[in-house]
Amino acid sequence: MVVASDKNRCLLGAWGRLNYLKIGEPRLLGFAVLLNNIPLQESHSSAMCLRVVFRGVMLTFTAVASSALRGLIAGLSKDGEDVDTVKVTLETLLMLFNPEENSPEASEELALWIADEFTQRQENINLLLDFLDTSDFYSRLYSLQLLSAILASRTERTEECIFTAPLGISRLVAVLDDKRDAIRNEGLSLLTYLTPSSTELQKRVAFEDAFERIFNIIKSEGSLVHGDRIVEDCLILLANLLRFNVSNQSFFREAGCVPKVARLLNDTLREQGNEPEVAEWAKLQRNRNIYALLAVLRLFLVTGGVGTQANQASFWQHGVLNQVLQLAFTRTTEIQIKAEVCTT
Repeated sequence: MVVASDKNRCLLGAWGRLNYLKIGEPRLLGFAVLLNNIPLQESHSSAMCLRVVFRGVMLTFTAVASSALRGLIAGLSKDGEDVDTVKVTLETLLMLFNPEENSPEASEELALWIADEFTQRQENINLLLDFLDTSDFYSRLYSLQLLSAILASRTERTEECIFTAPLGISRLVAVLDDKRDAIRNEGLSLLTYLTPSSTELQKRVAFEDAFERIFNIIKSEGSLVHGDRIVEDCLILLANLLRFNVSNQSFFREAGCVPKVARLLNDTLREQGNEPEVAEWAKLQRNRNIYALLAVLRLFLVTGGVGTQANQASFWQHGVLNQVLQLAFTRTTEIQIKAEVCTT
């Protein structure tokens, strides 16, 4: 439990009186300014005060814009080594991005303004990426969630900032190695939203050993047959990195990833032939996983594509074609998967 200083207790008491008396925006603005100027040694309890304020009654847009938000971002830089303060500050920033639905401040305008505060200054995005170098659970998780929120609001500018940041892509891809599922999955989601259209971002992510990391996650999560939604998400990211990207497709072949696809298909054929009756929900997810892998394979086989012949030769060499055909004619394969095989 955090024990606030006498000054902060007074501030919270003042906030309570202002809220009770329903005094308007000028007083709220004054409260935010006062709280923002608390000395550095009291920064953790100050951040706790801000979180209480934002959770209870969201400050008006003008008050946040003029004082508290910039102070919170500056506080992350000043107190970056204090994990407790960083946690509370990042949590508060996330609350600003996601106010309660019934709040009058729940608007796209507020999210855009906060995203602009981060993306108009490269050092602010660098700061969030720096927290990925720590081992602290909440510093890593909340930074990833905040980057995702900023990316959703200002996509192009955030892509540019992450691409430009020193080791920005490298840090994000390294998150896929985190053994804590919540952090790894958040990193996977962020990379998926970051890579659907930018060829340069796709290349940078791929050359950070993303393919190997994706296949490692798929294997650890039970592959196509036993894997849950995270396997499907991995295949969606894989599709982002390969779609219309001849360079990445070539790198995929050269990095020895086609045999990994062959092993996934081989394991699927073996498991389908031996498994007992499975629950309907598990069967549905299995079909989604297989469907997603077949969709990835189709990306290599675009008619008239620059690398299509090389891709076809590699699939033939490593037995992928034969396994796909077996999948189509296996009795236990669902009709919709057979249809997808024929399309592939």
